Amino acid sequence: MEYSTWSRRVVDLAAALSRLESEAEAAGVPPSADDAWHANLYQKLVPQASDAPYLIVAVAGGANMGKSTLFNHLVGFPASRVHHNAAETKHPVAMLPRGFADRHDLARVFPGFTLQPWTSEDDAVAEGVADGLVYREDPSGGQPANLVLLDTPDVDAALPNNWKLAEAITHAADVVVALLTQQKYNDEKIRRFFRIAAEADKAVLAVVNMVEWPEDRDHCRGWLDTFRKGTGASPLHAYAVPRDRVAARDNRLTFHPLSPRATDPRADLAELQFADIKIRSLRGALRQALDPDEGIPAYLRDLERKADENRQARAVIHQKVQVKIDLPRPPGHIVGDEIWRWLEPRRTWFDRKVHGAYGALGRTVAKWLPGAVEPAEDEARFLAEEKTQLNRALETIYNDLEQVHRVGAPALRRELQPLIAGDQRRRAFDELQRRLDAAPLATESYRRVIAGRLESFEGQHPRTMRAIEWGLVATAIARPALTIGMFGAADIAAGPLFNVGAHSIGQVFFDVAAGSALTAGGEGAFARMSGPARALIGDLFAAFYRERAALLARVIDDCVVGRHLDRIERLADLGAGPDFQAAYKLAAELSRELAAFDEPAALATARGG
Repeated sequence: MEYSTWSRRVVDLAAALSRLESEAEAAGVPPSADDAWHANLYQKLVPQASDAPYLIVAVAGGANMGKSTLFNHLVGFPASRVHHNAAETKHPVAMLPRGFADRHDLARVFPGFTLQPWTSEDDAVAEGVADGLVYREDPSGGQPANLVLLDTPDVDAALPNNWKLAEAITHAADVVVALLTQQKYNDEKIRRFFRIAAEADKAVLAVVNMVEWPEDRDHCRGWLDTFRKGTGASPLHAYAVPRDRVAARDNRLTFHPLSPRATDPRADLAELQFADIKIRSLRGALRQALDPDEGIPAYLRDLERKADENRQARAVIHQKVQVKIDLPRPPGHIVGDEIWRWLEPRRTWFDRKVHGAYGALGRTVAKWLPGAVEPAEDEARFLAEEKTQLNRALETIYNDLEQVHRVGAPALRRELQPLIAGDQRRRAFDELQRRLDAAPLATESYRRVIAGRLESFEGQHPRTMRAIEWGLVATAIARPALTIGMFGAADIAAGPLFNVGAHSIGQVFFDVAAGSALTAGGEGAFARMSGPARALIGDLFAAFYRERAALLARVIDDCVVGRHLDRIERLADLGAGPDFQAAYKLAAELSRELAAFDEPAALATARGG
C-alpha cells in the first residue's frame, strides 16, 4: 500500500468519524476521546497523514540515565541542560530542522501539547503548564530537513503528569531511542513504556549507557535480550556507551555497535528510509485504531447496536402512541381581521371612511343579533376548548407511553422511565399551560400565509378581489359574526384532517371543526360569493387550522416528545447516516489493506519458525 493512499483514506475516515461522534454525543452517547483508538487516530495518524513523510525521533528512558546527554549528542550541541536530580526535566524539548515550522502546522505535529518557543536551556526544567512542549530551530542548519528530535521527561517518574506526557510522546513519535542502563534495563515502568511503543510498531534504537567497556560487552547483549523479551521491541540498531563524565560534558560520546550495520545513532538516523519508517509507524497506530475488539470497528458495532435498539423502540412508540385532537370552531373574526390587515394599505380614503362608519354601527347592532358573540368572548371560548383538548391529548400520550414501558424491551424501558415519572409528567403539564398562554392566536407565519394567498388570488382574479373588498364594506355589520360555519368541509382546501406531528416517533392528528352551525349574519355577502372567492375564504380558514395545528404540535413536541424522546430518534438514525456508512466502508477497506500488508511478514515468520 502506498503512503499517499493510506494517508488519504485515514484523513477521510477521521473526518467521517469526527462528524459521527458529534452526532452520537448529541444523542447522549458518551464521547470516545479516552479510548486508545481515538488517540492513535487523532493524535498520531491524522496530524501526519496529509504531510510529506518526516520522522519524529524521541529519546526516552528513566531518571538519571543520560537522556539529555544523548539528545545533545544527536543534535550536535548542548541544546538541553544536563542535570543530575531525578525528574528534573518537566517538559519535552523538540529540535526542529530549519524551516520546519514554516512547512508544517506544529499544533498538528504535536497534538495534545501546549507549544512554547525556546528561550534558554532552562526551559525544560522550568515550571509552567503541565502539557508544555518547548520547541526551537536547529541553529547549525545541519539537521536533516525531515528529522525532528525530541528530548523527553523521565518515563519512570512518580509524577502522574510525566506518564501523561509519555503517552502523548508515544503517539507523536515515529522512532524511539531507548536509553537503558545496567540498573534500569528491566525496570517495570520503563518496560511498560517501551512495550506500548512496540505494540504501536514504533521503530526502536537501543542505547545501553554508562557501561564499563569492554568488560560489559557480553552483559550488554544479555540486557538487550531481556529488554526485547520484556517489551516485544526489536531494535533496528543497538549501541553501548562507556561511562565517561568528561566526554558527556564535552558532548563527545563514544558509541560501540551492538548490532550489525550500527555505527553512530546520529549517522544511522540520517540513513533511515523515512517513507518506510513512516508507513511502519502509521501501520502500528492504524493496527491499534482498527483493532476488531477495542478499536474503530468495535465503536461502530456499538453504535449500530444502539441504533438497532432505538429503531425498534421508535417503531413500537410510533405504533402505540397515537392521539387525535378535535380542534374547536375558530373565532369568527380570525380570517376577516387578517383580510382587512392585508387590504389596509390598498384601500382608498373613501373605503376607510365608509367602512369606519359601518363598522362602528355594526359592532353596536351585532350585540343584539341572535347568536352574536363579541370577538374577545369568541377567542376565550376557542382557547378554553383548545386547552381542554390538549390536556386530554397529553394525558392520552402519557397513558400510551406507560403501556409501552410495561411491555417494551429493556433499552426502551430505560429511555422511557425518566419520562413517565410523576414529577416529569407534572412538569410537562405545567409547561403545556405556560406555552399555550404565551402562544398568539394569529402568528406572524399565519399572516404571511394569508398575505401570500391573497396576493396570488389578486393576481389571478383582480375583479373578484375588488368585490371581496366591497363585500366587506357592505357587510360591516355582519363582520364580527363571520365564522367557518358558512363553509362545508369541501370548501377547506386541505381537507378535514391534518397530521402535523413534529416527530415520527408519535402520531398527532388534528381534526377541524368544519360544518359548524351558521351564526347571525353569516349568510351575508360572502355566502353569495362566486366559487373562486368562496374557495379562497375556505382556504384561508384552512390555513388558520394548519398554522394552529402546527403550533400546537410544536407545543406537544417541546413538552414531551422533543425533550425526552429526541435521544431515541437521533440514535435510531445513526446507523443509516452517511457518516456512519462512510466510516464503516473506509475502516473495512483499511483493515483489508492492513491484513494484506501484514501477510508477507507473517509468512516470513512462519517459514523462519
